[in-house]
Amino acid sequence: MLYDELPLDQMVDGELAQEFLKEATRLAASDGLEDTGRRLAAKGRMFRQRLTAESLAEMNDQGWRDLLTHVFGLRRRAGALLKTHGASGLNDLAGTLIHGSGGAGERFARFVESLKGVERPFALGLAGELLHYARPDEYWLWAHWMWNPANKTGALPLVLKSEASLEAATLAEGYERVGAAVARVNDLGQREGFSRLGEGLGGTHVFLAAVYAVYMYTLFSMKLSKEFNRILPELPEFTRRVLGVQKLEGNEAYV
Repeated sequence: MLYDELPLDQMVDGELAQEFLKEATRLAASDGLEDTGRRLAAKGRMFRQRLTAESLAEMNDQGWRDLLTHVFGLRRRAGALLKTHGASGLNDLAGTLIHGSGGAGERFARFVESLKGVERPFALGLAGELLHYARPDEYWLWAHWMWNPANKTGALPLVLKSEASLEAATLAEGYERVGAAVARVNDLGQREGFSRLGEGLGGTHVFLAAVYAVYMYTLFSMKLSKEFNRILPELPEFTRRVLGVQKLEGNEAYV
């Protein structure tokens, strides 16, 4: 995989990662972030149940609406997606993405290019969520709040060193680069503790969501008034929203 030649300490800025975690826990008690991790595990169980080949073949409009409620930015765009593709069209696209042949990067790129009715960053996010949560041991999450190649922002570049560029010539290569970076952040995070906020890669995703929240708070505080900043959600809610679990409890009985 990409970056295998880079030592861990040359790819991930562990000191900066710890500083982000320290600031996140200053803004939110650690049990708030752990609650996000539990909700994320429940989301994963739900997605795995609904994204098997058998379940996808029978997914209807309401099933897709329910699923898209838990993908950041897509709850209000579900109608446009269903109007453009219909449930059967989304079933085919998701089935090919998750269960089709060829490399993951190629399938990811085909899905993003084929999905109509939403802006590209949200198509990218949906592809990443479907792949990762359907098969969390094989595929990784990529959402535009983690890395947006259009404006080169997101949580990942904030904790990576400059040697670990996420820029790529193609979308397929970009997916591979993000996966390699997430794996290395997870490796160091498990070793140093900042990725232990959830199950598997979920802890790293909670950490990266917290990094993004701290970044956004800093950005808004510099540009907006204190009065306006008060309407921003608290950090635990912020992380739950970007991870799509604000309306999902950690003890949901999905299997």
